[in-house]
Amino acid sequence: MIRKALVSDANAIAQVHIRSWQEAYRDLMPADYLSALDTTLARRESLWVRSIESGESGVWVAEQDQQVVGWVSVGDSRDDDAEVNTGEVMAIYVLAGYWQTGVGRALWNVGVQHLRQQGFTRVTLWVLALNERAIQFYRNVGCVEEPGSERNLIRGGVSLAEVRYGLLLPT
Repeated sequence: MIRKALVSDANAIAQVHIRSWQEAYRDLMPADYLSALDTTLARRESLWVRSIESGESGVWVAEQDQQVVGWVSVGDSRDDDAEVNTGEVMAIYVLAGYWQTGVGRALWNVGVQHLRQQGFTRVTLWVLALNERAIQFYRNVGCVEEPGSERNLIRGGVSLAEVRYGLLLPT
């Protein structure tokens, strides 16, 4: 079941955030960095409380057996070069045990539908260039890589390339 996130979901969202990074990025980021993410739970929970309370972005959770197993956050694009009609899937994470079960697609659909209802005609997202599983997911929902959009970020002392993908939303 997909539903709008509540403040009471902040801890579960933070836990899914950490666990999904540990699962999805196992071969992309240093193991000590990923294991240390456990120590960030309280800070992440606090950030999610503020985010949900503020309504700055739309946040939905996926539940299975009354447990949060995934979430999506969408809103105005944060990119400096974005046009005003561009929304962003800021993050979408699903626990590994629920990959390829339709949970990610359901979260995607709700997030994109929200952006469309807000008047956005285009959506973008950033993904690690080596995250082949996620890239395949985004391609399957119709996103295409935007040439020349690469940027780098540092996690655990490692430089990681990200690329931007985009999708025109049907009107």
